[in-house]
Amino acid sequence: MLHSSSRPSRPSRLPLLAVGALLAAPLLGGCGFEYQTDRVNTIGAGVNDRAGTVDVLGSVIIAGEDDAGVFAANLVNKSTTEEITFDGLQPTDQVQPADPEVGLELPASGMLNLFGEDAVAVEGDFTAGDFVPVTLEFSNGQVTTLTIPVVTPCRQYSPEVLPDITLPGGEPSDIPGDENAEVDDTDGLPGKYSCEYASPIPEGSETEEPADGAEEGGQ
Repeated sequence: MLHSSSRPSRPSRLPLLAVGALLAAPLLGGCGFEYQTDRVNTIGAGVNDRAGTVDVLGSVIIAGEDDAGVFAANLVNKSTTEEITFDGLQPTDQVQPADPEVGLELPASGMLNLFGEDAVAVEGDFTAGDFVPVTLEFSNGQVTTLTIPVVTPCRQYSPEVLPDITLPGGEPSDIPGDENAEVDDTDGLPGKYSCEYASPIPEGSETEEPADGAEEGGQ
């Protein structure tokens, strides 16, 4: 009589391979073609919109006084074949462009920098610190609406950093940050458009002293 020999069954390796594949998936996903270093990185107070063929990046209104300033942003054409024109801004109750027809060309795979002489002059009903809606129109039919901040021409938006932007107002002595910049007469402190710290409080004034540990003209 023949006797069948029984051997212990070898455990299947398939479950182990499946678990290994799942653990490796996040690591492989980080090594795809869309590297983080390939992405546009914008730093600042501006607002971004990447929904359309044209990316609108770092959008702000820079203002040195109430109700007048410039719209600035970086426009990036993601089409590799189509040239697109930035037609301009739609007028709204709060923001009206000085020239409704801008007509600036964006070459295929190109960028248009509005943080310079191409900044769009605007007027309307706004002040520093406001957030206002703006709508951009392009020749390919793209319409992009954003709510963007109104910033003062200080720090990264200062004339030293952006010398080619011309703000309404004209005279160099009116530029915030200049020694003659706006001062609020009620308390001797810099006005909302000044980039300077507060001046020393004159003797005999009734302005309250800073709290213990606070810097003079502190933040």
